[in-house]
Amino acid sequence: MGLRASGHFWNIMAMYGVTMIMRASFYISIAVIQSTSYMGGGLQTLEIAAVLLVYPIAELTSVSFFGSYSDKIGRKPIFVASLFITSLSALLFAVANSVLVLLFFSAVFGLGAASQVSTTLSMVADMSSVTNRARLMGYYDLSTLFGLAGGFSLGILLLQFGWTAFNILVAAALAAAFAGLGALALIKETRTDTHVEMSITGLIRKVAGDKRIQKLVPVYVPIISMYGIFIGYSERILEEEFKSLAATDLLILFGMLGGSLVIGIITMSHLSDHYMKRRPFIIVGLLGFGMLAYLLVSNSADITALWAVWPILPALGFVAGAFPPAAMAYLTDVSERDARGTTMGVYSIFFGTGMIIGPASGGFAYATYGILGLAILVASFIAIAIVGTYFMSEPRTRETIADNQLWPSKS
Repeated sequence: MGLRASGHFWNIMAMYGVTMIMRASFYISIAVIQSTSYMGGGLQTLEIAAVLLVYPIAELTSVSFFGSYSDKIGRKPIFVASLFITSLSALLFAVANSVLVLLFFSAVFGLGAASQVSTTLSMVADMSSVTNRARLMGYYDLSTLFGLAGGFSLGILLLQFGWTAFNILVAAALAAAFAGLGALALIKETRTDTHVEMSITGLIRKVAGDKRIQKLVPVYVPIISMYGIFIGYSERILEEEFKSLAATDLLILFGMLGGSLVIGIITMSHLSDHYMKRRPFIIVGLLGFGMLAYLLVSNSADITALWAVWPILPALGFVAGAFPPAAMAYLTDVSERDARGTTMGVYSIFFGTGMIIGPASGGFAYATYGILGLAILVASFIAIAIVGTYFMSEPRTRETIADNQLWPSKS
C-alpha cells in the first residue's frame, strides 16, 4: 500500500487518524452552526453566511505564516496546537451569545484550520518519496473526506435525535482535544532539519516567486472553486432540481459515487506512483468529474433515467478519483525540502481563494441562470484547469525533486 514502504507506518497512520477526528469535529461544528437549533434559531441566512465567510478569510490570511513557521521550528508543535485551537473554537461556539462574538470565534476557527492544513500536508510530504507520494497523499485525502462526510452527517443526525447544539459542540470540542493529546503522545516530528536561515517573509517570497508554483494557480483555484460550489449549494440543488430523486435513490446514488471515488483514489494513486506521472492523472480525473456532472445535470428533471445505464456513474466516479492524489503529489514534487511548509501554506491560499470564488460565482450563476448557468460555470472551471495543466511540466523532467531523489529513467 505504500504505507509500510514509507518507513513511517505508525507515525503516518496516527496522523491520518488524528486528522480524521479533527476534521469530523470541524464539520460537526459547521453543521450545527447552520441549524435552526443553534442560538435559538436566531441566526438569519446572511448572518450564517457571514460566519462561514470569516473563517476561510482568517485561514487565507494566516496559513502562509503557519506553513513557513513550521519550516523554521518543525511541524509537530504547530500541528498539535491546531488541534487544541479547533477544540477551543468548538467550545467557544457552544457559549456564543451574539453574532458579533460568533464572528470573532469563527476567526479563531480559521486559525485552527490554517495551522492544521499547512502542517499535515507538509508532514505527509516529509514522510513520502517519489515511489509512494501519490498514495500517501491519496490516503490523506481519504482521511479528510471521511472526517468531512462523517462529521457533517453526524452533526445532522445528532440534531435529529434531539441532541442540543450546546452538547454537540462540547462533544466536538472534547473530540478535538482528545485528538490533540493523541498527536502529542503518538506523532513524531517529521521535519528533520529545522535550521532554516531564511526569514518567514523570505520563505514566502521564495515560494511565491517560483514559476512552477505560479503555474499551479489556474489549475488549483478553479478546482477548489468547484469544491466550494458543492459545499455551499449541493443541498439546495438537490431539493430544487432533483425532485424526481427519492430518498432511496439518493442513498443509492451517493453510495455508488462515494464508494467508487474512494476506490478510484486508492487505485489511481498507485498507478500515478507506478508510472511516475502526475499530469495525465490530473487531466483524466478532471474529465471524469466533468462527464459525471454533465450526466447528472442533463438528467436532473428525471434522474431515474440514468438507472438504465447505471454502471457509467460509478465508472466516472472511479475515474474522477485520479485527480486528488496526483494533484497533491505534484505539489510536493515541485516543493523544496527547506520550504515545504511554506509551499503547503501557499497551496492553502489557493484553497481559500477558491472557497471564496466558488460560492460567490456559483451563487450568482445559479440565481441568475439556474442549473444551466451553474453547469456552464463548472464546465468553464474544468476547461481552465485542463488548459492550465498543459503548461505544467512533469516533475520527472527535473534533475532532482524535493527529497533529492532522482526520478528513475525510463527505458
